[in-house]
Amino acid sequence: MEKCTLLNRMLEMENDYVSLFSEVIEEEDTIKFIDSELPNMYTHNFSLYKSNQGLLEFIIKQLEKNETKEKGFLRVETPYRINSEHFENLNVKPEVSTYELMYIETKKFKGLKGNKDCTILRAGDNKVLEDGIAVDINANQKEMGCDFAQKRINRKAEIYRNDDSPLQLFVCYIDGVPIGNIEYMQLNGIVKLEDFDIIEEYQRKGFGTSVLRYIIENAYNNSTEIAYLITDSADSAKEMYKKNGFIKIGEKTELLFFLK
Repeated sequence: MEKCTLLNRMLEMENDYVSLFSEVIEEEDTIKFIDSELPNMYTHNFSLYKSNQGLLEFIIKQLEKNETKEKGFLRVETPYRINSEHFENLNVKPEVSTYELMYIETKKFKGLKGNKDCTILRAGDNKVLEDGIAVDINANQKEMGCDFAQKRINRKAEIYRNDDSPLQLFVCYIDGVPIGNIEYMQLNGIVKLEDFDIIEEYQRKGFGTSVLRYIIENAYNNSTEIAYLITDSADSAKEMYKKNGFIKIGEKTELLFFLK
């Protein structure tokens, strides 16, 4: 598959993923996502600006809306690089983040070694799901606060519990103790990996690589040739993915404005 075609399929998959949680409103140059159940979750409530022209004008209009002011934030994604200087004259300056889309051919799963002293299970029953929820709260509460971490994973668990959903959760154990989790979404011939966490005290011991190998092998056994994930370009985890054979194929940019 040509890389341009593959990248476009990944970007479509990103929209499919968010639409599991959010209402989708499509307009000419934008796709707006709204999660009424968790309206203060930035990654479920944002606008995807699809064009490489007119981004600044779009943002100015959005910032002027009462709806945006009442919400207290504005998040915009674009699949294009941006020039931060274009936003210097705004009264509200955005936090700008760049994310890299990285992929691996699933047939290469054997090249991933990792630490074999762990077990990975799909959250197909309440016990494993509850373990996965506990891991997620543990891994994220420092960054986002315990209350929001609980609300966030409980919102996601609604989708995990839906047998018709393509989104699944896998949990990593050591001696029966849950120490990591990862989301797995198989759709339209590719697999998306998301929300990959290993509890801090178990990091850098090979367990993350073991999880990746298991998940990628699972995709391979399900006749899916490509798995991909997204990582913050400033995150050290990017180097781990490179080491394990993931290749950068594209980028997307996030602009996050706080109005309160």
